[in-house]
Amino acid sequence: MIIENIKTAILWVLILSSIALTWLIWTYQPDYAELQEAGEGYVEIEEIGDTQNLSQVIHPTKVLIHNDENISLVNPGNDRYEELDELLASIEIDYMYQKDSAKHAPSLDRFYSGVEIVYSQAIKGEWLEELFSVEEENIPIELVDRIIFLENPSSSIGSEVLVQFVDSENEYIYESETSISVSQMEEFYDDTEDSQTPVEKRVFREREESYFQPVRYVTTEPITLKTFTYESRDLSSQAFSDILFSDPEFVRRYPQGGQEETFTDGNRMMTIQETGSSGSILQFDRPSVRVGEIVNLDPILEAGLDFVNGHSGWTDHYYADKWSETDLQDDVTFRLHVGGVPVFGSNMNDERFHTIEVKRRENQVTEYTRPMFQLEDEPFDKDTKVRIPPFEVVEQHIEENELFNMDAVDDIRIGHNMERERSFATFEPFWYAKVRGRWVQLDISFEADREVIESGLE
Repeated sequence: MIIENIKTAILWVLILSSIALTWLIWTYQPDYAELQEAGEGYVEIEEIGDTQNLSQVIHPTKVLIHNDENISLVNPGNDRYEELDELLASIEIDYMYQKDSAKHAPSLDRFYSGVEIVYSQAIKGEWLEELFSVEEENIPIELVDRIIFLENPSSSIGSEVLVQFVDSENEYIYESETSISVSQMEEFYDDTEDSQTPVEKRVFREREESYFQPVRYVTTEPITLKTFTYESRDLSSQAFSDILFSDPEFVRRYPQGGQEETFTDGNRMMTIQETGSSGSILQFDRPSVRVGEIVNLDPILEAGLDFVNGHSGWTDHYYADKWSETDLQDDVTFRLHVGGVPVFGSNMNDERFHTIEVKRRENQVTEYTRPMFQLEDEPFDKDTKVRIPPFEVVEQHIEENELFNMDAVDDIRIGHNMERERSFATFEPFWYAKVRGRWVQLDISFEADREVIESGLE
């Protein structure tokens, strides 16, 4: 009897508790004042830019059309190189086999008919899977500094077009059949016919006792390129602060006086260096913390790409320009391009205004430097053109006017100089020489061979 009474009592307690809880749920009204106060620490992160994949930041420096000894440069601009990237992505590549280096290596006396794609620095062979549809599981070539498409002399028993991957550093060439036809290559020739400039081969620094020579291409005729003027806007330092620090609530801002301010959470530091009307530079630093054994690190180019993607930091067109990995530090630099032409100089005389740099020590990114402005999507002035003199004029200028001579030159390219004042940025093409690793502008703007053509009228 006692047990039955206990069971009945427990049952009534459960029934009454259920009724009470149901009533509380029905009559509950949240305290919005408390919720609002608790949400004061919430930070709405402002969008900065875009994300990119590997194939979007690996960009050719030159595209050349070979017709035996006649060679033409496909002028950058009008998305010509981007369209070529799309064509590459559609190409299927099968088995790669090694070729005779002595016969096929880049040199002054090798001629053929086809298309050559040159990169600023050798890309990893494994990255070819990002550029092509590669069926081979293990890509045998380690590095690739240029890619050559040429007509197959034995097309009756194979594909019409072959592709060769050149590794000049390790002196290897691998070849493969492709899925494209000669008519597709000829279509590319025809589409770019109005945008080609004759060039010739040149070796500035010969490699002794090697079949592989660092062949450059220099113009033999004047080339007409556009200048561009854009409206630009400054990027928000607060947006970067909110996303580069793991807990923005603990970040403190310290004006340094003059034209500099610092954000820090006691561990990381972000400095904004102002330069008046020309813009500002972001410098983000965090100490290296080694976690366990370092194995299988991603290449620094991929790590830098992922880091910038992590805060959608791609503004304008930045392409991988140079990268290195050492025992002490790894670093990668992405360079601003306008109209397909790289920016090598500016009125600020500081590369940080037109490059994004990421550095890594041990197993994490420790430094990040970038300009704090963005160009509008379209230029408001793109009709002004400049006629750039051929290489022979440039060579004469170097010998007669520069403090260095041709023996000190590693490379010569056409690049933009940027003039930015307040909300406007103008980009004008010049010849640049790479001397001891640094791009030097060759100022021949007042010589008769450099002619400004207003409003696109020649």
